Amino acid sequence: MNKIKRKKNYEIQVELDQLEKLVLLIVEKDDLLEQLEAKSIADFETKINALTKFTNPMASANAYSKATEYVRLLELETLIDGKLSSGDLNKSKELKSALISGVIEKHTEYYTPGELTTKKTLEKLMQEFNKLSTENRQHIGFNRNSELAWTMYSELRF
Repeated sequence: MNKIKRKKNYEIQVELDQLEKLVLLIVEKDDLLEQLEAKSIADFETKINALTKFTNPMASANAYSKATEYVRLLELETLIDGKLSSGDLNKSKELKSALISGVIEKHTEYYTPGELTTKKTLEKLMQEFNKLSTENRQHIGFNRNSELAWTMYSELRF
């Protein structure tokens, strides 16, 4: 398993909050479909058009006094915008753990193998440098090219 570099908790929380808001809309949509005895909006449109022999589902819904339910279904579909479905909810109408894990995974960054190698090398280098006494540390420093080099006052450089 890769080592976690950064977990963006704020982004995770924002996305989960947005999905939680959509859960209420999904539940309302499912209840409306259940009242209309349909599995989906397309199923409702097909059934209502078959009953009336119309080709326009809105006209068919008006004919059977189901226009308000149909319009609300269309509004809910627009609000949900395919971001969540009934399949993403468990029996108690909460987000499935797999979906939550996917959101967390999406906002988690991992070290690449190259970064891990560099990190280990730098950690070893820092440990060795920190083992030196304060007097000995003054013999080396970074030059203007960001390279570790002898300081100009070091007597060890000769």
